[in-house]
Amino acid sequence: MSNNMTDIGKQTMHIHNKEVVYVSAPSNLGLKPMPYADIDGPGVRKMPAIFEEFSFRSRLNIQQSHTIVPPEYTGKVDDKTGIRNLPELIDYTKQYAQVIKEIVAQKQFPIVIGGDCSILIGSMLALRQSGNYGLIHIDGHTDYAIAKISSSTGGAAGMDLAIVTGIGDDAITNIDSLKPYVNETNTAQLANRCYDETFNGNFYNTAIFSADLPVLRKKGLIKTANAVIAKLKNNKVDGVWLHVDADVLSTDLMPAVDSPQADGLTYKELKTMLKTFIKSGLVVGFQITIYDPDLDPDKSIGKKLVDELVDLFQQV
Repeated sequence: MSNNMTDIGKQTMHIHNKEVVYVSAPSNLGLKPMPYADIDGPGVRKMPAIFEEFSFRSRLNIQQSHTIVPPEYTGKVDDKTGIRNLPELIDYTKQYAQVIKEIVAQKQFPIVIGGDCSILIGSMLALRQSGNYGLIHIDGHTDYAIAKISSSTGGAAGMDLAIVTGIGDDAITNIDSLKPYVNETNTAQLANRCYDETFNGNFYNTAIFSADLPVLRKKGLIKTANAVIAKLKNNKVDGVWLHVDADVLSTDLMPAVDSPQADGLTYKELKTMLKTFIKSGLVVGFQITIYDPDLDPDKSIGKKLVDELVDLFQQV
C-alpha cells in the first residue's frame, strides 16, 4: 500500500464536508482469464492507470491517495468452493477493507477506482466492521451467481452481490464472523439487463430492492432513486456505499468490458441517478469497476469515462 499527497496548494475537494480521498484498487482477482489478456491476467487492473493518465485526481483537486496492490493473479479455481483466486481474494479483501475502514472512520469520502467488482467485498466488509450500512449496486448484471451452482467461471466478480449479502461459502462470505456484510433489506440493485439464471441465481426471491433497466426507465430514474433513499433512511442506516459497474452503460458508450450486452444507460441517465444519491447525504463512498483498457487500445473510451466522472463530481 502506498500513500501520497499531491497538489498541496489547491483547495481540497470535499463532498458533504468530507475530504475526498482517492483509492486505487487495481485488482483483477475476481475474473476468469481472458484470451486477450497478458501474463498478469485480466486488464481491468490497468483501469486506475487510465484515470491517472487523464488526470482524474488533479482535475478534482483530490490531494490524498492510497493504492492497495493485489496479490499475484493465479487463476486457480479452489476445489472446495469453486471460486477462482480464493486465497488471494480473501487476503486482498482484508487489506483493502482496512484502508476503507480507516478512511470512513476519519470522516473522509473515498472514491475508489477498480479493478474488477470483487473489490465490493472489501468495501462492504469495511463498513460492516464500522456499523450498519446500506449498498446501492448499479450494474448491468445482478452479480448474484453462486459458485458451483449458477456460475461456471469461478469469478467472484459475478458473485459479489450474493457474497456481500451472505450467500456462498463462509470462506469469503463470513470473514471475521461478520456475515452478512450488508443486509438484503438495506441493499438495492439497479439497471440489471441480464436475465440469465447463470448470473441471477436466486436474486429475484430476495429482499433486495430491485429495478431492472426496463422498470427503472418506466418508473423514472429520479423517482426510483428517491424510493431507494427513502427506504434506506427509514431503515436508519449509518450510510450507504455506492457501487457502479461500467457495464451498466450502453455498449455503444462502454464496449470495453468483459461481459458486454445490448442496451444500457446513457451517461446522462447514470449521472442523473448518481447525483440524486450523492446529494441525499447518505453516501459515504463511491467505487467504479470493470472498465478494461486492454479492450480500448486508443484509450478514447477510458478518456470519456474519466471526463464524465470528473463532470459528475464537479456538480456534487
